[in-house]
Amino acid sequence: MKPVLCIAGPTASGKSAWAVSIAKRFEGEVINADAMQVYRDLLILSARPRKDDMQNIPHHMFGHVDGNIRYSTGQWVREVQDVILDVLARDKTPVLVGGTGLYFKALTEGLAEIPQPDPCAIDEANQILETQGIAALRDKAEILDPVASVRILGNDPQRLLRIVSVALGTSAPLSHWHSNTRPFIPKKYWMGAKLLPDRAALYQRINQRFDAMIDQGGLEEVRKLDARALSPMLPVMKAIGVQQMMPALTDARVIGDGLELSKRDTRRFAKRQFTWLRGNMASWYGIENKSDKAAFERDIERRLATCGL
Repeated sequence: MKPVLCIAGPTASGKSAWAVSIAKRFEGEVINADAMQVYRDLLILSARPRKDDMQNIPHHMFGHVDGNIRYSTGQWVREVQDVILDVLARDKTPVLVGGTGLYFKALTEGLAEIPQPDPCAIDEANQILETQGIAALRDKAEILDPVASVRILGNDPQRLLRIVSVALGTSAPLSHWHSNTRPFIPKKYWMGAKLLPDRAALYQRINQRFDAMIDQGGLEEVRKLDARALSPMLPVMKAIGVQQMMPALTDARVIGDGLELSKRDTRRFAKRQFTWLRGNMASWYGIENKSDKAAFERDIERRLATCGL
């Protein structure tokens, strides 16, 4: 069958435009693999492709989830499987693109079936966070499951709570459950490329893009989310720019402060994405320049040639 093409990269690295270019060249359709671009509430702040960006190439799983839903990796994997099979059935090439490494990892390496932890264990994990703080929660996670803990970038309470509660409330730690998985797409059926642009240039693009987001109505997007009074714990409310720009809704004088915080946090997020790409996608093609892109596309041509094209 045609290979499933996976394009990963940090935010603002140009992966979406390259995915469209690849789809045009190889009769493909683009499929979203970005956790924030699934939300219809985040057209601007997630840099979701607009109609002009799509260049008449079909795009799937963009902006199809309401912000009041806690959309999970498991839900994405279940949905994307059907989309990939549909694209292949129509003799098109699936081109997955996004910055959510966990989505790609779940698709190509497998997603564990983890039993629900005992409620007492969940309460115990939450109690550690509430009374002792995030540092104590991380310490507990590292003691209970050092393998899973080392994969957590920064202070991520949701994932650290998951590690602790699973270790305390099931028969094995999270890393054990993750080790017993099967990929949806075996390695011989997919090709992966990770964009690794120059850091300084990437950070400059991040700064420029966030300025453009505000010019395009990013603050109004934040206003609409605020009006919905959604829980601040929902993923859509944690998108970079939402909380940072919230004070500017009532005081225009602090727009500049919100912009600087958003740019800073986006740069930090991009740095974490670099770490993930290098640590978890060692077998993927590393794309640092146009020559690397051309080499990857030549390999796609060779793979497609074996499919009778």
